[in-house]
Amino acid sequence: MQNQIILQQISILGILTLIGYFSAKRNLFADSFSIGLNKLIMKITLPLMIFTSLSKFDFSIEVIKSSVFVLIFAFLSMFILLLIGTITGKILKLPVHSYTVHRIHTTFGNIAFLGYPLLDSLFPGGSGLLYAVIYHIAVEALLWTIGVIIFNRSNKIGFWDSLKHLLNPNTIAFVLGIIAFLINLELPYVIDKAMTGLGGTTIYLSMIYIGIMLSRISIKGTFREKQIYILSFNKMILVPFILLMIINLSQYLFGYNIDDAAKSVVILQTATPCMATIVIMAAEFGSDSELAAKNVFLTTLLSVFTLPLVYWFITIF
Repeated sequence: MQNQIILQQISILGILTLIGYFSAKRNLFADSFSIGLNKLIMKITLPLMIFTSLSKFDFSIEVIKSSVFVLIFAFLSMFILLLIGTITGKILKLPVHSYTVHRIHTTFGNIAFLGYPLLDSLFPGGSGLLYAVIYHIAVEALLWTIGVIIFNRSNKIGFWDSLKHLLNPNTIAFVLGIIAFLINLELPYVIDKAMTGLGGTTIYLSMIYIGIMLSRISIKGTFREKQIYILSFNKMILVPFILLMIINLSQYLFGYNIDDAAKSVVILQTATPCMATIVIMAAEFGSDSELAAKNVFLTTLLSVFTLPLVYWFITIF
């Protein structure tokens, strides 16, 4: 049952990507279309998705302990992923922009586009989605701070100039979303519906954009990219297993019990394939967007096999 749910969500993303791919192959879009689509996602739909998702948390006393657990281990998982990506990137001696994408894509997974619907299906009743959103907080906090700095360093931009780039629609949406949650802001129905609906198009627009990007690269060549297989193993098997062992050991040593759904969410979110948004960010920051598109394509394909494997790890350990 769980494997079927995983396969369904990946299939949805695949269909959206194919629509973008074949539309571009049929020359339905002008060359400038992808540039405009990039800006639409980065400056409008993605910020709206971030704001609306963060502003609608519904915490209760019962889930606070598990939520703190998810937040702590989410940060830990990403720091381990970043460390592994940095080490393997140096061992592979990748060019600077490819090295940047390798590190970023090892660190950040497709936690919203794939993780949200997957976890909501695996753990119905709201708990899976709640913990997935908590994990998302940690991701957004690091993506739009450390992630942006890493992208800018590959362009040889100084530290202080990198900090200036943190002031963008997405970081503003992140801060405003947290504030809206803390003050329990309720927007008028019409405004909320419009913002939530437009933000919800991010998944569709992003996958179509990736399809357009894939139409410009050699799919056959993607399967010969050794570094992507190394990234896939590190991101979707090795680090999730390491994190699972760390969580089990900490529970044994400190004697605390955590909701099984919270534990599963942390591991499965860590094991998601490469984040689709990174393709757009790579283009925005002048990095290797072609490699980023290849990463998303191949890791998403491999996740059909790796996510059920990781879920099996969770059930037996």
